[in-house]
Amino acid sequence: MEIFEEEVEIYNAKMRLLTWLYDEIKIQSGFSKDLLNEKGQKLPINN
Repeated sequence: MEIFEEEVEIYNAKMRLLTWLYDEIKIQSGFSKDLLNEKGQKLPINN
């Protein structure tokens, strides 16, 4: 059970990081959501 909880914590941390990154990029530039999603799928964080 402890391993599962650690995996959940790691997943949640990744999601917080990606959410923050998306918000920062969205605020600072004219990137489209589709472009960000396409680039995000190629990040090693998804492996």
